Amino acid sequence: MALAALLLLGACQGSEQNGLAGGGASLPPFKPVASVHQLMHDVVYPNAEIVWKSVGTIISYEGTEEIFPRNDQEWEAVERSALTLTEAGNLLMIEGRAKDTGDWMERARALVDAASVALEAARNKDAAAVFDSGEGIYFACEGCHQQYRHDDGHSTMR
Repeated sequence: MALAALLLLGACQGSEQNGLAGGGASLPPFKPVASVHQLMHDVVYPNAEIVWKSVGTIISYEGTEEIFPRNDQEWEAVERSALTLTEAGNLLMIEGRAKDTGDWMERARALVDAASVALEAARNKDAAAVFDSGEGIYFACEGCHQQYRHDDGHSTMR
């Protein structure tokens, strides 16, 4: 019985060393397909827009209009977009797409963290918290853009 336990323990440790149980010795077989530019254009930007436009206030001569999701379906759309943004931050950290292992990773993690706040707010159907989360998403994006995009319109994110 003790021998069986030792063999099982050894097998588990071997799996961990091979990266199969979170040991991290070998990297998962990720194969990035989309460029960073495509992720930004097709994933990050449209989903950030959904979160940003889902809650707000418009004040005009006609009066004040409060914008927020009004039913479960609309809340689910905000939740899906926040979830997609959260995972997009992870996609930006994949080897072969990440520009470096320092600031790039910090910027991508900032997107994950900010979008996670939006996700939790949408799950709680908290319009004020969704609104507030938009600032974190904006600054996560802007911080990265300031560092990794050129002012002349050409991007290093291709």
